[in-house]
Amino acid sequence: MAGALDIFLDNPILTKHARSRLRRNRVLPWSIVVVTLCGIICWVFYQRNGLLGTAPLTLVVTLQVVTLVFAGAGEIGGAVGGARESGILDFHRVSPVPPIWLAVGFFFGAPLLQYWLTLLTIPFAVFLAAVGPAGWQGLLVFEAPLLLAAWLVHTLTLLGAMISKKPKAGNRGMIGLVFLGLFLGQGLFFGIQYMLFDLAGTMAKIRFFGAPVPWMLLVVAYEAILIGFLFIPSVRRMRSDRAHLYTKPQAIAFLATITTLVLGVIWTLRGYDSLVVVLLYALTLVAILLAVTITPDRSEYIKGLRRAEREGRKRPSPWSDAGANRIPLFVLCAIVLIGTTIAWEAIEGRQVAGNSAYSQTIAIGVLTVAYVGLGLQAAQLFMRKHGQTLFVLFLFFAWLVPLVVGGGLAASQFAPQAALTVTALSPLAGIVISSGAVQDPGPAFNADPGPARLAAVGSALTFAFLFHFLLDVVQRRLDRAVRSAASLRLPDPFDDILGIPGAEKAPELAAPGGRVARAGEKG
Repeated sequence: MAGALDIFLDNPILTKHARSRLRRNRVLPWSIVVVTLCGIICWVFYQRNGLLGTAPLTLVVTLQVVTLVFAGAGEIGGAVGGARESGILDFHRVSPVPPIWLAVGFFFGAPLLQYWLTLLTIPFAVFLAAVGPAGWQGLLVFEAPLLLAAWLVHTLTLLGAMISKKPKAGNRGMIGLVFLGLFLGQGLFFGIQYMLFDLAGTMAKIRFFGAPVPWMLLVVAYEAILIGFLFIPSVRRMRSDRAHLYTKPQAIAFLATITTLVLGVIWTLRGYDSLVVVLLYALTLVAILLAVTITPDRSEYIKGLRRAEREGRKRPSPWSDAGANRIPLFVLCAIVLIGTTIAWEAIEGRQVAGNSAYSQTIAIGVLTVAYVGLGLQAAQLFMRKHGQTLFVLFLFFAWLVPLVVGGGLAASQFAPQAALTVTALSPLAGIVISSGAVQDPGPAFNADPGPARLAAVGSALTFAFLFHFLLDVVQRRLDRAVRSAASLRLPDPFDDILGIPGAEKAPELAAPGGRVARAGEKG
C-alpha cells in the first residue's frame, strides 16, 4: 500500500508545490476572506429568517465551484506554463521522476491552496444543508460529482497547457475561464439549485441501456472515465513535447468508450427526430480529432522506417506511433458506422426518416472521417514542415467555400437547386441535407434533395479514394528513398516536385555514416 501511495507521499513536484502554495502569508489572508464570505452569507439570511431556504446553501456551493474549479484550473495552467517557459520541465524529463509522477504532481500540487479554501467552506455547507431542505445526504450526493467535475476541468487545463505552443497560454486560458464563469453565472446558480433541491423522484435515476441507475453514480462514472482518457495525453507529453497525444489503441478505445456511453444514455429516447444526425456529427468530430492525434509526421515516419529496416521489417507496425494511420483510421470509421447504425436501427427507428435516408447520411460522416485522416497523413508525409497547413487550406476550400457559394446562390434565389447542391458539397451541411431532417428549407433551398445527396456522397467518396491513392504513392516513394540511402545521401524524393535543391533540405534522410554525416564530422 505504501508503494502505491508513493506517487503522493514521495512526489517531489507535489512536495515543492505544498511548500510554496501553503505558506502562511498566502494561506491566512485567503482563509480569512473565504470564512468571512461564508459567515456573511449565513448572517444575512439569518437576519432575513432565510436559513431554511435554498439560496444560502446555493451561494456557498457556488463559492466552492468558483474556488475549486475556476481558480484551481488557473493555478494549474500557470504552474505548467511557467515550468515549460523556464525550462524546468525539460530538467524534470531527464530526471528519474516518471512522467505520471510529474503529471500528478502538477495536477494535485498547483491547486493545493484552492483545496484548502474549499475545505473551509464545508462546515458552512453542512450546517446550511442540515437546517435546510437539502439535508446532509443531498449535499453529499452533490459534492462527489462536483469534485470530479473540478478534476475534469483541471484535466482539460493541464492538457491545454501541455499541448499549447506558447507556454504562457495557460494563464490566458484562465482569463477565458473567468469570462465563461461570468457568462454562465446565472445558469450555474440555478443549475446548482436544481441539482441540490429539485433532483428527486423519477429524475433521481437515469436509464442506461434501459436499466435505471442513480444519477450520481452515472455522472461520477462518466466523469471518471473522461478524466482517465483525458489525463493520458498529459502524461505522454510530460515524457516528450513531440509525443503523440494517444497511441493508436488508446484512441480507438477512447472513441469506442464514448460511443458506448452516449448510446447508453440515449437508448430510451425513441421517436426523437434527427437523433442520428446529432450523434453522427458528434462522433465524426471526435473521430477526426482522434485521427489527428495518431498521425505521424514525415520525420517520425522515416525514423520508423529505419528502425523497421534494422529489425528486418518492411515498414513500421501500423499500431506504433511511427506507423501510418491507415488501419487505425479504418477502425475509427467502423466505430462511427456501428454506433450511428445502432442509433438508427435500435433507438430512432427507420420509420422516422424513411427506409434509406440515413444510410447515405451515415456514409457521408464515415467517409469524411476517412478522407480527413488519409489526407492529413498524406500531406504530412509529403511535406516535412507545412503538411498540416497545406491540408487546412484544402479543408477551407472543401468545407467553407461551398457554404459561402451556396449561401450566395440562395440569397439571389435564382437557382435553388444549384444552391442546395453546392452547399451539400461541404459535409458541414451535406450531412443534415442528405438526412432530410430540414422539412421546410425556405424558397432559397426549395429543391429536390436527390442531387444534393448525390453531391454530398460523391464528394466524400472521391476525396477518400483520392487521398488513399496519394498516401500510397507518398509512402512508396519514401520507402524507396530510405532503402536506397544506405551510405550515400540521395536527393529528397520530392525535390523535383517542390523545386527545392535537395542537398540539406531533409537531413532525416541522411543515413548514419553517409556523405552528409561524414562531412559534418570533418567540419
